[in-house]
Amino acid sequence: MTRNRHEQLGMLDSIERRDFINGVLKTSLAVAASGVAPDVLAAAAGMPLSGTTGVAGVAGRGMPASAQGPYPPALTGMRGSGYPKAFEAGHALRDGSLQIDPTQVHDTGEQYDLIVVGGGISGLAAALYYARDSGGQAHTLVLDNHDDFGGHAKRNEFNFGKRTVISNAGTFNISPGSDNAREFMRSIGIEDIARLNQDNQDTFFYHRHGMGQSVYYDKETFGRDALMDDPAPWIEFVALHDPNTPPDQARRWADFLAGAPMSEQARKDVYRLHAGRIDYLPGLAPVERVRKLRAITYRDFLLDVAKVDPMVVTYLRDRTFGSARGLSGMSAMAARRRGLPGFLGMELGTDNPLPASALGVPPATTHKAVANYHFPDGNATIARLIVRQLIPAALPGRTLEDSILQRADYSRLDLPDNHNRIRLDSTVVQVANTADGVQVTYFRDGKLQRVRARHCVLACWHHVIPYICPELPEWQKEALRYQVHAANLWVNVWLNNWQAFKKAGTCFINAPNGYYSQILLECPVDIGGYVRSASPDEPTVLTMLRVFETPGIPVKDQYRVARAEMYATDFETYELNVREQLTRMLGPHGFDARRDIAGITVNRWGHGYSYMYSSVFDDFLERGEQPPHERARMPYGNIAIANCDAAARDTTPDSIDQAHRAVCELRLNLRNSVNF
Repeated sequence: MTRNRHEQLGMLDSIERRDFINGVLKTSLAVAASGVAPDVLAAAAGMPLSGTTGVAGVAGRGMPASAQGPYPPALTGMRGSGYPKAFEAGHALRDGSLQIDPTQVHDTGEQYDLIVVGGGISGLAAALYYARDSGGQAHTLVLDNHDDFGGHAKRNEFNFGKRTVISNAGTFNISPGSDNAREFMRSIGIEDIARLNQDNQDTFFYHRHGMGQSVYYDKETFGRDALMDDPAPWIEFVALHDPNTPPDQARRWADFLAGAPMSEQARKDVYRLHAGRIDYLPGLAPVERVRKLRAITYRDFLLDVAKVDPMVVTYLRDRTFGSARGLSGMSAMAARRRGLPGFLGMELGTDNPLPASALGVPPATTHKAVANYHFPDGNATIARLIVRQLIPAALPGRTLEDSILQRADYSRLDLPDNHNRIRLDSTVVQVANTADGVQVTYFRDGKLQRVRARHCVLACWHHVIPYICPELPEWQKEALRYQVHAANLWVNVWLNNWQAFKKAGTCFINAPNGYYSQILLECPVDIGGYVRSASPDEPTVLTMLRVFETPGIPVKDQYRVARAEMYATDFETYELNVREQLTRMLGPHGFDARRDIAGITVNRWGHGYSYMYSSVFDDFLERGEQPPHERARMPYGNIAIANCDAAARDTTPDSIDQAHRAVCELRLNLRNSVNF
C-alpha cells in the first residue's frame, strides 16, 4: 500500500505509540504462545516459522499506557489478555525459562483465609461467597496477571471531550442461568433481567432510523465490492435488535436473488437453505437424523448433505461468531440449535440421547422466550458490582444504576486494611498444599513473592493449572489439559459519528470473507445516566470481530492456529484492516477513516472462550464416559477449582455456579480437616 493511501486512511496521523516489547518479537514467540505444533502451523495455516513478522508493533490511540495512570479501562491499543505483560511470565513458566528458586522468593509474611488465583467473574464471585460465609470476617486475596479485574468481562472507555463512550471488551450478555446464579445476581444489585431488558434496552432504535442488517461482498471473493441488505433473520445478538426478521424480507430476498454477486446457483442455494422445507435425510427416523447431525460438521452438512454450491459455505462462514467456531468447528446439530439455515424440513423430534449441555450449546431459544441483557460495558458491570461488595471504597455507591458511570478507584483494591484485596499485575507461578493451608508464589514487578492462606481457589484457565500446581495427580492434570480455549478478537473502534451507517441503512454488517467478519454499532442501551449515541452526529463505538477458521484439522488445532495468528499480528495490521475495510464498505456513503475514527482498542483474547464439547470431535460423549471437566475440577487438599472451564461452558452464570461449588467444597474440606 502506498504512502498516499496510508495518509488517506489516517495511518500517518500523529498518535502516541508505544512498544510493549523492545525490538522485534519473531513469529516463533507466536508459535510458542499458541501451543500449536510447528508442523500443524506450517501445514494448516501456511505461516512462516521464521522471519520478522511479530508482535512488537503494538500501537495505541491516546496516551501510552505507562503514562495514563492506574485506570485500565481507558487504555487503548492492544488490550484484552493479549499484551505481553499479561502473558510473559506465564509463558516463561510453561517453557521452563522461569525457574522458581526458593532462595530468591520474597516471603511477604501475609496470611489470608483464602487466596483466589484469577480475577475474572468466577474468581471474584468465589472471594465474595467465601467472605459472606465467614460473616465478613475472612481475609481474602485475589491475584490476577492482568492490569484490570474482570477476566474476559472487562470494560473499555473512550473520552470524546465531555462525553465518555463505554463498551465491553469481551463477555457481553447476561442470560438467566441457574437459580443459584440468579440469586447471586440479585445479591449484587441485578434484580430483574427481564425488567432491564424492557426498560433500558431500545431494541427498535436502529429500525426507527431505517437501519438493519447488511452483507458486504468483497471483490477479491465475490468479484466486486457491494454492500447489500441481508434478507436472512438475525442469528447472533438477537437479544439486542428488533425486528429479528426484517419486515421487508420479501423485497430483500428479491434483491438478493437478482443482484447478489454470486452465481445464480449459489443464490438459489442460499434461498433454499433459508426458505425451503426440504428433508435432506429422508428415510431416517428422527433419532437417527439427530445422530447423523451430531456426527458431521455443519460445513460437511452443507456440502455433502444439502449439496450447496461451495460459495454458499463462504457466504455463511461469518454467521457463527457466538461460538468462536467456523462452519468446520461445529456439528450440524449445534448449527441447527444456533438458528443456522437448512433444517426447516427436517423433523428431529425430541428423542435426543444427549442433553444440550453435553453438546456444548444452549437449548434453541430466542430473546422473546428468554430475557437477556447487555450493559453498556457488557458483563464488566457484574465484575464491578462484585468488587463493590468486596471493597466498597473501590466503587462507591449503592445501586446498579449508580455504578454505571462511577469510575473505579484502582488505588483502593490492595490496601493493607482491606478485609478483601485484589492484587493486579501478579502472575501466579506456584500453588502448593501445606500442613495448615496453602502457599502461593507469584511474579510481580520482576520479583517472585510468596503469600499463604488456609484455602485456595484456582479460578484460572484449566490448561495453566498443571504448570502452577504440579503436585496434582497425573490423571487430573491430563483432564485439565483437555481444555483448549477458542481465540476471540474483539476490536472497538471509537467513531466521531455514525452518519455513513445511517446513509447506508445498516447497523450490523456481515462480511463473509472480510478481515473482520462482523461489524456492529453500539448496543442501544440507556441506564444509570449513561445515554447511548442518539443521533448520527454523535460519537459512538463500533465493534469489529474476526472469525478464525482452518478447515480440515480438528477444532482444537484450529484454535491453536488462530491463537498463533492473533499473537503474530501487530497493532498496525489490525488498524490498517479496520480503516481499509470500513472505507471500502462505507466510503460510498461518506465514511472518511481519517476524519471519523478517533481511536481503536484491540482486545486480543488468545484464550477466549472455554472449550465446549462437540459430538464431532469428542467421542467420549457417545460412549457415555465421565466428561474431563468433572475430573479436572476435583478438589485437592486445601485447593478447589472454579472458572468456566470447570463447567465446560462459557457463560457468566456457569462461572458463578462453579465459584459457588468450589467454595462449598472448601467448606466441606474444612469440616473434614484433611491433612497432608
